[in-house]
Amino acid sequence: MDLFIFNKIEDDNCIRGVLEKDNIAILRNIIEFSETEGVTNSAIREYVASRLANDDNILSRLAQSGKRIGDDLYRIALMDIEQIYKKLFSITIKYKPSGNNIGFYGGYVESIKSITEAHSAKELLNSLIEHYRRLGSGILAKYTAFKYDGALTGVSETDSITFDSLVGIEYQKSVLIDNTKAFLSGKAANNVLLFGDRGSGKSSSVKALLNMFCDEGLRIVEMPKHCIKDIPNLSKTLAQSPNKYIIFLDDLTFESHETEYRDLKVAMEGQLQASPENVLIYATSNRRHLIRENWSDREGGEIHVNDQLQETLSLSERFGISLVFSAPNQKEYLNIVSEMLKKHGVEMNADIEKQSVVWQMNYGGRSARCAKQFVTSYVANLKGKEDV
Repeated sequence: MDLFIFNKIEDDNCIRGVLEKDNIAILRNIIEFSETEGVTNSAIREYVASRLANDDNILSRLAQSGKRIGDDLYRIALMDIEQIYKKLFSITIKYKPSGNNIGFYGGYVESIKSITEAHSAKELLNSLIEHYRRLGSGILAKYTAFKYDGALTGVSETDSITFDSLVGIEYQKSVLIDNTKAFLSGKAANNVLLFGDRGSGKSSSVKALLNMFCDEGLRIVEMPKHCIKDIPNLSKTLAQSPNKYIIFLDDLTFESHETEYRDLKVAMEGQLQASPENVLIYATSNRRHLIRENWSDREGGEIHVNDQLQETLSLSERFGISLVFSAPNQKEYLNIVSEMLKKHGVEMNADIEKQSVVWQMNYGGRSARCAKQFVTSYVANLKGKEDV
């Protein structure tokens, strides 16, 4: 084949095997692909569809960034696809995957099925362009959650927590949801700092956003502190995607001698290049002021103290929204337990109240996390008695 746009796929071992009628190479690759990525029985067609959907080329880059595809580019791309459709989509190898969970985003799976089922070269090309525009290509199209530790890796199984299970933080939930809705709709939105007592629902709230908005294009990238310096370069990569990304910095604090906080300041505000419109930073911390201050920092005279104070506060102030998560009082704690129990069909009573208070005294104090752990234990014991 003489391809102009999709020429990279000719280097693929399986596709080269099809063209050269090398059945051993074909089967080796088809078995591996079908058991790790396959979602249909049309093994060759789906293999080719997947490689096209994840190909990095000028057409995919323009489409996923929302730019116009010119008539000449479309015409040349169609010439490529006509060759691919004739020489690759006409090959039939039936292989039924074992049906194990592949961990890809449901929208990606449905898109691959649609591309695989194209009935003509033009329909195939249009399905590909739609895939690029809606999901992008490569790893960013396949998952809704990612970890970044020098490179992006997809998270195949995410926490299923929802806001319905987070009780006692209604104001915080409302602000967080409204800011994220604005972000997804293309309106101005703020970076967010969620800080306060441990176990109060900070991290869970960010994870709940993904479950609420993943079908609207929200994606989350969890990043450790030592990679903060990579945020500008990562943001450039994410800026090419049609989705919206929250870079999630969990349990964030800095010692006074650590320098990563300066990188974070620059990443949020301080670059000549504007931050991408599809990237925000959400961070959680047990501290309002992210940079830990020692008594020695206050030595050296009034000017030195003021400079140090300004340095300490400047990072926190770059978050447009700061949400406080406080530990509940006794009444609030019991209310959280009661609401969680209702979801399991259990009504609160005096005996359960007593047990929940004893639990929080023995296991880390009053918090939403502690309440959840008590309810989990109580319901498990309840089911255990019913099974006896």
